[in-house]
Amino acid sequence: MKKQKVKKGEFGYPIYEKKKVILLTAVYFLISIAVFLLGYFSTGKKENLLTVVAVLGLLPSSKSLVSAIMYIRIPKFSPGIYEEIAAKTGELSVLYSMYLTSYKLNFPITCFAIRGNNLIGYTEFKSCNTTACEEHIKDMLKQNSLKNVTVKIFDEQKRFTERLTQLQELEGSKKETDVLELLCDISL
Repeated sequence: MKKQKVKKGEFGYPIYEKKKVILLTAVYFLISIAVFLLGYFSTGKKENLLTVVAVLGLLPSSKSLVSAIMYIRIPKFSPGIYEEIAAKTGELSVLYSMYLTSYKLNFPITCFAIRGNNLIGYTEFKSCNTTACEEHIKDMLKQNSLKNVTVKIFDEQKRFTERLTQLQELEGSKKETDVLELLCDISL
């Protein structure tokens, strides 16, 4: 049975992507090593054209290694919390297992939900600076001309689920999709 691709914003995406990036990184390095060894064994010395090709092949390998390191740093999101929240989202537009990056801090967000001009998020990690995350998201929204969006990040699941219930009573807006796409763009 073929495994389904997990898309960004679905629960389990960081784990899926981490495995994929680590595998690709290993393949890239193995290709560079194979090209170097091919040149070395065919000419008997390191100074050949295939050595140059192998060294240039290390550039995408190294870039992929940086991505692998970033995915390894993402904390594991709880499946139990996901199931509890997913049962209460109703018709809201949501994203799960998001890891936002900024110049100074990174923010693991368990769930984002949006309705109208209200964006809320929940983090299960106490180390996440919710105030800095709110400011980062507001700055990104402003830079992308998405104005008048209220942003609130919760670190208490009960308060988040209460706010989820309140959001379900509000009217939707056309900018919800744009906000969710932006969140996907600024996260790993």
